[in-house]
Amino acid sequence: MSGSKKQTNPWILRSDIRLALVTGLGAGFGLLNSVPFGYYVPLCTAAVLSGSYGNSMKLSIQRILGSVMGVVIVLLFSRNLQLPLPLGLGLALASVRLIGGALGLQVGYKVAGNIVIMGWLVHSAEETVWGMSRLFWTAFGIALSLWATRYVWPSGTIPSLHRQFARFIDEMIQDFQLEKQRLEDDTPNRFSMANRRDRRTEILQQLNALRQQRDQAQIELGLNPENHPLHQLWTELDLLISQLMSVLDGLRGLTAPIQSPPWIKALHLDEAEVLRHQIKLLTALSSNLRQPDLAEHQSLDLQALVALNRDLEAVAKQLTVNLELHAGGRGKDAGIAPEQMRQIVLRTSLIEHGASVMHDCLPGMVRSKPVTATR
Repeated sequence: MSGSKKQTNPWILRSDIRLALVTGLGAGFGLLNSVPFGYYVPLCTAAVLSGSYGNSMKLSIQRILGSVMGVVIVLLFSRNLQLPLPLGLGLALASVRLIGGALGLQVGYKVAGNIVIMGWLVHSAEETVWGMSRLFWTAFGIALSLWATRYVWPSGTIPSLHRQFARFIDEMIQDFQLEKQRLEDDTPNRFSMANRRDRRTEILQQLNALRQQRDQAQIELGLNPENHPLHQLWTELDLLISQLMSVLDGLRGLTAPIQSPPWIKALHLDEAEVLRHQIKLLTALSSNLRQPDLAEHQSLDLQALVALNRDLEAVAKQLTVNLELHAGGRGKDAGIAPEQMRQIVLRTSLIEHGASVMHDCLPGMVRSKPVTATR
């Protein structure tokens, strides 16, 4: 259709070039090496080298388990069990399928079956040398493939996720700035129901896209991603933005802040000061998430974050003291309706909760281990 957008898919991806380059280098090294059967290096890299580290790791585990299982079975049935060829080969292949299913292999058992057939029919005179050489070159090809996924045009999924987290935090900063402006204005306006609904829908769509990107990035963490420091960081960030979204929803649903009598105006200015410190802390966090080396070293500027968090705690405590001091008996004396007083207390409570959310989530990120730490 003429009105539809055309999707331009590149003919060659960087992952394809990486696969060709690594496979070619592996083939050259294997064939020029004195260890026999070096041609199994390109066969291995072509099978396990994929676009992400996590997928390559899963395929590598399948490949090495299948290779070990195949070599053991072919040596056991061809050398130790004196069976006719059709019967022995059939029992060996049945054992491959049975043991592979017990180990949960999805593609590894195919490699094992190939090893059984090749070892029995083609390399029967040198099964031991051939089997050990194949395991050596398979392990070498796996190591080469995993190294390539990390250092040769690595996937940009994790840095892209960090930038998406930073953009989402920037969106929340804009919303908090609007709330801060309403507290400082002399004649603030309340958001309409349609505006609140549209903004919430937009934020939820961005959050869903962010979580989908997070699922894709989690594949890059390899085995047991739940124990990876970056997974812990993403979980804490997700919790942080979810709770801050609840705070913003609550603030948008309140009536426009009143600016009289003077002590209420002063209370709103104290609330705006808390939001200002919270915005500074969120801005610093967003800036840290955009660091290009975060995926490798997780080099958050912890000193700056802790200092800003400490300042936020101080102004939040002062806000609580001012609310208890002024709202205790002045509401009735100033002629403020109970419903208006409830709105004032609720707004202050929401702002204090936002500050406590920052306090509760940031220490978890500060304690996170570097990515290079032992898992």
